[in-house]
Amino acid sequence: GVRDELPGTAAAWGAAADPAGRLAAALRDRSVLLVLDNCEHVVEEAAELVAILLAAAPGLRVLATSREPLAVDGETVYQVEPLGEDDAVRLFAERAAASAPGFSLDRDRAAVAEICRRLDGIPLALELAATRVRALGARELAARLGDRFGGGSGDGFGGRFGVVAAER
Repeated sequence: GVRDELPGTAAAWGAAADPAGRLAAALRDRSVLLVLDNCEHVVEEAAELVAILLAAAPGLRVLATSREPLAVDGETVYQVEPLGEDDAVRLFAERAAASAPGFSLDRDRAAVAEICRRLDGIPLALELAATRVRALGARELAARLGDRFGGGSGDGFGGRFGVVAAER
């Protein structure tokens, strides 16, 4: 990789050597939306980074997803609730149809409703699961999600949805 002390790198032209400082310098005069996802795993570190960046870059806006607030100045928290059953089924069906030609909600409505219940209406979980319909079909997918004692993480996918399961 490139080292900071090499000619043409941040340190050579006077920018901060640390990654947060380099990013702050790069964003200083820009209007940017920075998206940080799954911050609940690194709340303190994410909060520190966001505070540094916001102080250095007045045109910066940050959208962070997390199970808990970052607690930085100016933060606005929006609770995102799980989807209701009808909306969950609709989202899952749209994504499944996009990834699995020939998918039919009419044929697999009960299995899709079960999948949506098992995944607690969490949109990301539904979108990830819908991509598996092409390989498994909705009924097999529902059966695997229902196999809580089949080994692995209990999600029927050898841990693929482990993060989602932990969010429940």
